[in-house]
Amino acid sequence: MHHLLNPAILRHCRFIHVGSAGITRPDRAGLDLSKQPPAVRLNKELDFILTFKLKGEDLIRESGIPYTIVRTCALTEEPAGANLIFDQGDNITGKISREEVAQICVAALESPYASGKTFEVKSVVPFSEPFTVDPQNPPPEKDYNVYFKTLKDGITGKEILEHDPVPV
Repeated sequence: MHHLLNPAILRHCRFIHVGSAGITRPDRAGLDLSKQPPAVRLNKELDFILTFKLKGEDLIRESGIPYTIVRTCALTEEPAGANLIFDQGDNITGKISREEVAQICVAALESPYASGKTFEVKSVVPFSEPFTVDPQNPPPEKDYNVYFKTLKDGITGKEILEHDPVPV
């Protein structure tokens, strides 16, 4: 594990924001809310929490500060080490270990490939199945750059929402 006070990290320091997957979904036309996580279904009842989270992300992107926005699916107390899916466009659901998210954030601080990116991340393990690690055979340490290198600039999940229908 890398140390946060590593001089190499401080030279490339940027803002890492841990947010929520699903924040652009409450305003999507045609979305089947019955298949969405509770926070998406209940955004209005939760005083528009996802709407405010999206506004916060927008302010970060517009600030000029180098940033990485990590949108997590449901956070668990499970150990890190499960295989992961990184995605963009705000469409995935699932779960991810808090420990894994912390490791992703530290790796993002060091990686030029994560700068200026917004992405979602989840474990491949189904929500209903607990993830465990065998202490005798722990999973190898991940090179998160493998994931970061696939990320595209400018993808926030709002792209579909920003297209206005052609007036008739």
